Amino acid sequence: MVYINPRPELDSKDDDSIEQIGSDYKCKEEVYFVFIDVLGFKKTFDDILISEKDETANRFKEVFNYYFELMTDAKFMKENKSTGCYAGQTSDSLYFYTDRADFLLQFIKIFSHFNLYAMSKDVFFRGGIAKGNLYHKERYQFYGNSVIRAYMLESAIAKNPIIVIDEKTNNDLSKMREYKSVVTYDNDRHYIKLFECLKEKFVLDIMNLKIVRDIKKEDIKRNIEKNKELFEYDEKNYKKYAFLQKEFAKCLKKSNEPFKQEENHD
Repeated sequence: MVYINPRPELDSKDDDSIEQIGSDYKCKEEVYFVFIDVLGFKKTFDDILISEKDETANRFKEVFNYYFELMTDAKFMKENKSTGCYAGQTSDSLYFYTDRADFLLQFIKIFSHFNLYAMSKDVFFRGGIAKGNLYHKERYQFYGNSVIRAYMLESAIAKNPIIVIDEKTNNDLSKMREYKSVVTYDNDRHYIKLFECLKEKFVLDIMNLKIVRDIKKEDIKRNIEKNKELFEYDEKNYKKYAFLQKEFAKCLKKSNEPFKQEENHD
């Protein structure tokens, strides 16, 4: 078969239409990559009525915007302006990477709060955190086995709405005292505790705590129950919300204290 280019003028080797930014890709051998995805995002937009599309889009926009508000105001993001630390988004996927374990721990704590806020807005996440290499050009231009591993944890391992942590990352973070309060272990996997913010005094490493939004337990409870009922005849998705309901109930038994955000005076 002979291919004929319908626009041969585009074959010019002198085409400058694609801007080359920065230098060539550089490799960092040890990076922690976080890949987080919205549950049922495509189905949500495929199934909703036209009259509800704007409302649904605005709900996701509110959640995504809050993620970047928190990331922008996180102390560790202020401290690290290099390519070693970055938060971004593509479609319904959020990501974060850093070459420092202490920054990752602070991210996990902030995400623990953000995840509950998202649940209160009827947005549920699952994801993975993995350690590996990362080739980067600009901060938003990257590839590497850390990305692939985090994606595989999200897509193939995290059956429930949880953020799974690989063993290399777990080994590094387990050396830090705060880590034990935000991670749990089940079915041979470590993952971020789902409702820790609701039962513990939780300190977020944020510059301006006024941006931290309140979380209503009743909204989380209502959204979990609503989705469990919605997927009653869908075994795969029903199990996800049944799992959340059990975890939420266990949390409430241990503490009746409302969520509070305290100042970090360190």
